[in-house]
Amino acid sequence: MKKILKIILIVFNSILLLLFIGSTLAGWVAPSRSIVFSFLSYGYLYLLFANVAFIILWLCLKSKWFIMSTVAILLRFSFLPLFFQIGGSETLPNDVDKSECLKLLTFNAHRFQGIERQEPMTDTNMKLFLEMVDEEQPDILTMQEYIGRGDTLHLTDQLTRRGYVYQVSGYNNGSMTGTVIFSKIPLFNEVHLDGVKCYADILWNGDTVRLFSLHLDSYRLDESDHQEIHKLSHGAVDNTTGRSTLYKFRETILAHEQEWQQLKPIVSEGHGILLAGDFNDTPASYIYQKLSSLLKDSYREAGQGFSTTYHGSFASLRNNMSLAFRIDFVMHTPDISTCTYKRIKLEISDHYPVLVTVRRHG
Repeated sequence: MKKILKIILIVFNSILLLLFIGSTLAGWVAPSRSIVFSFLSYGYLYLLFANVAFIILWLCLKSKWFIMSTVAILLRFSFLPLFFQIGGSETLPNDVDKSECLKLLTFNAHRFQGIERQEPMTDTNMKLFLEMVDEEQPDILTMQEYIGRGDTLHLTDQLTRRGYVYQVSGYNNGSMTGTVIFSKIPLFNEVHLDGVKCYADILWNGDTVRLFSLHLDSYRLDESDHQEIHKLSHGAVDNTTGRSTLYKFRETILAHEQEWQQLKPIVSEGHGILLAGDFNDTPASYIYQKLSSLLKDSYREAGQGFSTTYHGSFASLRNNMSLAFRIDFVMHTPDISTCTYKRIKLEISDHYPVLVTVRRHG
């Protein structure tokens, strides 16, 4: 009986090991070629934990089979810093000149309707947002799902009065909604992309820097999708469970591949690029892996802990999956470095704001 149990454990461990390795391959296999690795990328962190659990189990059983998962984790250890960091800082080092730095805040505002949309508190949340801006004093705001007016409060006017007089959005009709940039520094060469992306140049310490605000394609999950995810998490699976939800994930993953093709020639142009926004994907994903081949991630340079940025409703998975949802990023070319990284736990949206301080060098 013990021998049969050991064989079952080895088989199960082998399957989890292969799934773990597969969860790290999304960046090497385009979704249009095989979408399997992109789906597996969502489970990287949990497959890692499962393999660690097996290592502990084998050690408790005094079995050499612990080597199997240990080797796999060591081979793919470079992925762990994408999800967990130590040694970062939220405060500027004393030896850094503030006048050489740029403070940028990126935030998916979720229309300032809070975590859930059933009880919108738009004006209240906008006021809390303004208090945060007043406290942190960023030079530039890049936002997604932005609206400029609440029930009584005109947020765009309030930001303009605070010095954010240079403004651009993803739309070319002058509407400051959706994906936007607010800046205290003059913007020029503005470009509007699909309503959900925009970029503009700034002159920073005598050099031109291209600044992006992005909202990559979303999953468009509705209440029925949340119910399907709830069923899956509780093992209630049948022939129809999750098909519609999985289809939405598939279409979004494929859309991200197309967005990479759109962004690649732009971000490949050279130095001086700051790219910020909601990627709607994790650090193990195809789109992140491709962008990080050209750009540095501010979180990897100065982040701390897991730094979850999405905390919205995923039915019963909301608390269980939160560690995997760092989906809001600030990335930049190697000639820029990140001095501070701060995830602000302000619950006025289903995303948390991310604030970074960067400086130019080289």
